[in-house]
Amino acid sequence: MSLILIVDDDDLVRATIVAAVGALGYQTLEADSGVAAMAALEASKVSLVILDYSMPGRDGAAVARDIAEVDPDLPIVFSTGHAALRALRAAAGDDVSILEKPFTLAELDQLLAERLALRRAQA
Repeated sequence: MSLILIVDDDDLVRATIVAAVGALGYQTLEADSGVAAMAALEASKVSLVILDYSMPGRDGAAVARDIAEVDPDLPIVFSTGHAALRALRAAAGDDVSILEKPFTLAELDQLLAERLALRRAQA
């Protein structure tokens, strides 16, 4: 079973995403910051990261670079509100997986399935 790490500094948003990912049948792990996310990655075999872009301190782009140093093949799905979308594309480029808030359960399901299938195909 795939383990999904959800990283978001907003407790309510993080809890909502954790519940949605769990409802789709995935195991979840959560972190409220980039530092906590890196500790979780060191302690667990994570299959995919859902990463908030707009966080205090180190933003999602910086955390994604840290993750890539540990596991360059680990899929990252950025979650962001509309206001941060332009900044995210500028930082990460057009070839990035984005889950735009608010999103539907069907959109979440499709994106996770696609990214996990791509990782399995590359392995």
